[in-house]
Amino acid sequence: QAFHSVPQSIALSVPIQCLLVSASAMPSARAAVLLLAALPRASGSAFLAADGHRLVESADLLSELGRVAGLDHRASVEKRVNFLEDVLRPTFRSLPQAEGQRIPADAVRYLLHRLFVERHGWSVRGLDGRGEAWNSSSAADVFKDHSAGVHGLFSQRLGAGSGGFTLHEVAVLGATLEAFVHEETVDRLRAAYRLAGLAEDDASATDEQVQQVIDKYLVMFVLGVNHTSATPQDMAAREAIIGDVHPMWQETSAWAKQVRAEVLSQSGLPEPPAAFGTTTRVMEEVAERYGRWQDRECRELKSSLMRLERGGSGRVPLDAFYGSALQGNWQFSESRAYLQELGALDDSDPSRPSVIIPNYVNGPSNCLASSKFYSVCCINECEALLKPLERHIGAPDATPSQILELVERLPSASVDAPRKLSSTLLRRLEEIAERHGGRVPIHGRLFAQWMHHAYPRECPFPHRAGTTKPEFVDLWSSHGEAQIAKAEELTQSVQRRGSVRAGAPVQAPAWTFEEELSGLEGPESLRVPAFWAIVHLNAAAVAVLLVLLVLGKTALRRLCGLAAVRAKATAGVVRAGARAPRAPPAIEV
Repeated sequence: QAFHSVPQSIALSVPIQCLLVSASAMPSARAAVLLLAALPRASGSAFLAADGHRLVESADLLSELGRVAGLDHRASVEKRVNFLEDVLRPTFRSLPQAEGQRIPADAVRYLLHRLFVERHGWSVRGLDGRGEAWNSSSAADVFKDHSAGVHGLFSQRLGAGSGGFTLHEVAVLGATLEAFVHEETVDRLRAAYRLAGLAEDDASATDEQVQQVIDKYLVMFVLGVNHTSATPQDMAAREAIIGDVHPMWQETSAWAKQVRAEVLSQSGLPEPPAAFGTTTRVMEEVAERYGRWQDRECRELKSSLMRLERGGSGRVPLDAFYGSALQGNWQFSESRAYLQELGALDDSDPSRPSVIIPNYVNGPSNCLASSKFYSVCCINECEALLKPLERHIGAPDATPSQILELVERLPSASVDAPRKLSSTLLRRLEEIAERHGGRVPIHGRLFAQWMHHAYPRECPFPHRAGTTKPEFVDLWSSHGEAQIAKAEELTQSVQRRGSVRAGAPVQAPAWTFEEELSGLEGPESLRVPAFWAIVHLNAAAVAVLLVLLVLGKTALRRLCGLAAVRAKATAGVVRAGARAPRAPPAIEV
């Protein structure tokens, strides 16, 4: 701003070093601000458009949605928007925002991914990170294979120069996805009626017949059957094996029957109990609750791993993991290569590899039911810990003391509170703050790593973007890779167990200092300048700094004096004694 406030005719004729000499009498921090303002700046965020401004909106997003998807779809979305706004608000407030209370495109994807994981255990295709940075794709991609019009609308609204989304617009995108999922639920139910040989308009069907329809729906959902092309023969084959591939099938069927009974007990149902509309309401409720209901299996899985854990580190020695598989726990049989790709293998000590409990539990190998939009996976327990922090902090960052006060009073499923955090955790938190002007960004990789150390059984270890690529079992196997370890691999690993002393704790991994904010640090103008940020300057800036160090002040002042005389002669607008404007208070240090 200081540079651009100088009349253009003077700015173009006075060497850039002269502007810096006038700043030499200022405190060093202000001089640094003037230097940064005068130089071409490299963007610190791939999140934001170069100009930081959003495109002028031609119409309300809901109106545009009605135009491309139809009025019925818009009405379905509108029913959900207000509720989703309330659910999203605490996390939205904790994200860095640009002008107009907008978050950039990457943050939209990040926020919606967390929403659906926390609410339903949904790993939504196009929203989940799968080991990549949040700016690796757009949240609009969830519609790419389903509606060209809707995909195009949200792609344009989230594109470069858009400025991002308001809370309302994020909620509209989320509600649009839920509306598509609702349509898929109805289509799958129609297929279940067809496969059961029951007419949709037959309101006289017996409870047993309706339950058969619901069971067929669940078989298709749990096994990922394409309901549009399924035949009665396909269903008969799937129903014959469902109890073997899904050990909790009987419990699942009984639970769905209970949900139906609860829906039917509600007063004011507009249709008879056996009507298609009533059964649709039942299946909507099943879909709403299924993720949290099946998460019980995830908690049992975690408990099994904790019984093998050593030292409270959130890690299970690989030999103990495979030893359990040889004793009949078939789910602990993933190959070492697959565990590595999942990000669930800690081999920082090659002689003592271990499985990271939360990374394993939350990995795609433990996902169950699926649709064309999502898979139902384990609910990340760290979400329940981040939510209260975001709600109380209400900002993108906080001081170490604020965070410590909250975390020491925050219990988890395996950590009691209140407690006193270790001096090591305190030091790590202060180190993060030192890198960011005295405050800790709560959506960065380093803070996620800190949360993993504070809650090693609930919060996953955050690998650097691009170093892992968690994939579903079928996709991994399609590459010709073995997802299940061979018997000899299991046996060899268990035979090496003697090299690790029984009861010895598994050492936590060394702390890694790589930060990743993926643009979630917000607009560059909102960040506190720090000396290490100079690395973002381009080569020209570095060259100017070297010139200043070599040239003496006297030589520079002579040079500037000559330049000023020329400038006066040319423009006649330089006032004697004019001073460069002060740096804005918001960016003073």
